[in-house]
Amino acid sequence: MRIEFDTAFEPVDHASSIPLYLQIVFQVDGALRGGRLTQDALLPSESELCAGFNVARSTLRRAMSRLEDRGIVSRERGRGKGTRILRAAPITRTPGSFATIFDEISASARRPVTKLLVFEELIIDDELADLTELPIGARIAHTLRHRSANDEPIAVLENWVLSEYMDFAPERLETESMEMLLRESGARTHHAEFEFQAMLLGVNSEFFGLDAGTPVVKEVRRVFNSRHQYEYSEHICHPENERLRGVAAP
Repeated sequence: MRIEFDTAFEPVDHASSIPLYLQIVFQVDGALRGGRLTQDALLPSESELCAGFNVARSTLRRAMSRLEDRGIVSRERGRGKGTRILRAAPITRTPGSFATIFDEISASARRPVTKLLVFEELIIDDELADLTELPIGARIAHTLRHRSANDEPIAVLENWVLSEYMDFAPERLETESMEMLLRESGARTHHAEFEFQAMLLGVNSEFFGLDAGTPVVKEVRRVFNSRHQYEYSEHICHPENERLRGVAAP
C-alpha cells in the first residue's frame, strides 16, 4: 500500500544551510527510525513527493539515489510500482567505545527490544576458563539475548559475568541495558580488550533471517575493573542492520 506524504514527511526548509536533497534523506531516515515507515512500504509517487517536499524533480532524484546506494530504498518501474522501502538505516556503533548497542538503538529513535533466551549460574571449569579467561572455580552468570531495533534484528549478545556483579532480577535484561545494570550492581569498568573474528552465522540464522552460511563479524570483549577481569562477552553483528564505524588519526 502506498503511504500518504503527510503521515511521514513535511516540506524541506529552503532557508536551511543543509542541502535540500540531504534534508530528504534525513527525513526518510527519521521516519524509519520513528516507525512511520516500515519495510516494504511504497512511497508516494515522484510528483507527490516533489510537491510535498517542495523540491525540483532533480533534487528528489538525487536524494532517492543516495538512499538507493545505501540499500534503504528500491526504485521499481512500471504501473503500480514506485519507490519501496527495503530496510531501515543500520545501527552504527564505534568499536573501542563504551557506547552500548542499547544506547545506540535508543539514540536512533527506535525501541530496543530484547529477548532473554538464557540466564543461568555456572562455575568456571577448565573449558570455560579457556574461553573466557575468567578464573577456574569462579561463580558466574551466563546470559544469551537477541537484540532488535523495533522489529529489525540487530545482534546476538552472549555474556559471562562474575556473579557478584549480577545483583538484579534477570527479567530486567529485557527492558534495560546490561551495562547500566552492572554499574548499578557495583561494576566499575577500568578498560576492555576486544577483537573481531569472522564466522558463519550458523544457529543464529533464524533470528537474523539469513542463511546459516552467511559470513558475519563477532566482537569478543574482556572487561576489567581496577583489580581483575569480571566479564567476557561475544557480540554477533547483523551484516546489514548493524554497522561498525570509527575515525583514525595519526
